[in-house]
Amino acid sequence: MNDMSRTSCEDAVLAFSFQLKSLTTELNAALAVLFRPLGLSCVQAEALMALDALGPVSLKELAAHLVAESGHPSRLVSRLVTDGLVVRTGSSTDGRAVVLELTEHGRELAGKAREARRPLVNDFARTHGARLAETAELLRELRAELTER
Repeated sequence: MNDMSRTSCEDAVLAFSFQLKSLTTELNAALAVLFRPLGLSCVQAEALMALDALGPVSLKELAAHLVAESGHPSRLVSRLVTDGLVVRTGSSTDGRAVVLELTEHGRELAGKAREARRPLVNDFARTHGARLAETAELLRELRAELTER
């Protein structure tokens, strides 16, 4: 690879990275507007919807379904417990483990968050659906490569 093509490939990687970060920022801002009337932040809504989909899980299992920094899932869950949206119970199979589960109010808010998000998701699906699956696969591959480094 000559210097010119290497530079153009590096520029493409940097442009991709910038666009991905920008998309994340814009998407979070759009979701924040949708979740604000429910009294939820994006990460709170994401956690409630994940718990609703997963059912009772450990903190580690929940964290695997959330994009959160180290230590953040436990603080997030503590807040959701304080707000009466999640309960912690002991595991029936592992005395040391804690299981997280939505309260009725938490389940209700998870459904409302899903409904609030639906128009945005439907718009993306309608306008970009055919390309999103391929792009998501590329992103999974890139994440896997970075994880293996």
